[in-house]
Amino acid sequence: MATLCRAYGTEDEARAAVGRLLATGPADAEIRVVAGTPSHDRRAEPAGTFAGEAAGGVGTFSGEVASGASRGRFTEGVDPRRGSFGDLDRETVTTYEDGVRRVHVASHHRLQRLLVDAGLDEDVAAADVAALHEGRVLVLVRADEADPVAQTLDAG
Repeated sequence: MATLCRAYGTEDEARAAVGRLLATGPADAEIRVVAGTPSHDRRAEPAGTFAGEAAGGVGTFSGEVASGASRGRFTEGVDPRRGSFGDLDRETVTTYEDGVRRVHVASHHRLQRLLVDAGLDEDVAAADVAALHEGRVLVLVRADEADPVAQTLDAG
């Protein structure tokens, strides 16, 4: 079986390629879409509003601003990075068996192993896993004949 790997700039582009492959490609093709979540920093987002009105920001109570030291600051003048539930480092592998879409959360190690098993060099696989955090999406396809699959993937 031949393995093809294509990188796309957005998830929509990858979905369109997979849609073409599911509609016209070989029935025996094993399709995997590998996507990541771009790193997200909540510090740049506005916070502390209610019904469109500014409520004084995070760390206020009754109009009084809490001191920075109460938020765990170690040295003055440093704005420490604080996590949030919105900060996710999550990569997924989507498979399409019998036309059914299944999404699985995967670790960096598992993704790198998946790419190496697909035929990529260790360093290239590591760079591809890192690129997932920048919004890149990979489509891996294993099929008996590579040419029709490549034509279908590249048709968009």
